[in-house]
Amino acid sequence: MIYLVVSAYIITEGIRKMKKSLIIYEEETQLYARFDHPKCREGLSYHAKMRIRDSGKFPVELTLTFNGIYPYGPPMPPEKHEIKATSIMDLYSKILRWFRKYGYEVT
Repeated sequence: MIYLVVSAYIITEGIRKMKKSLIIYEEETQLYARFDHPKCREGLSYHAKMRIRDSGKFPVELTLTFNGIYPYGPPMPPEKHEIKATSIMDLYSKILRWFRKYGYEVT
C-alpha cells in the first residue's frame, strides 16, 4: 500500500514540474468571409490571433473574435471561437470547414 502512495506522489510531482510550452510565433490579423449565395453579398469580419507553441498535442491555435457588422439574412456564426490544430495546413482546413458549416467562404 505504501508503494502505491509513493508512486502516486512521484507521478503528481512529475506532472507539476513539467515544462510549459513556449509561444514561438504569434500573429494578429483580420479574417474575412463572404456568404456563398448569388443574391446575398453579406460578409463577416473576424479578428484572428494565431499562436504556434513549441510542443503539445495541438501546438497551433487560432482565436477568432467577431468585430464587424452583424448579417441581416444569413446565419451568424459564434462571436468567439477557438480552433486548435497539429499544423498550419490542418488549421487552414479546419477554418474552411467551420465557415462552410454556416454557408460562408473565406476570402
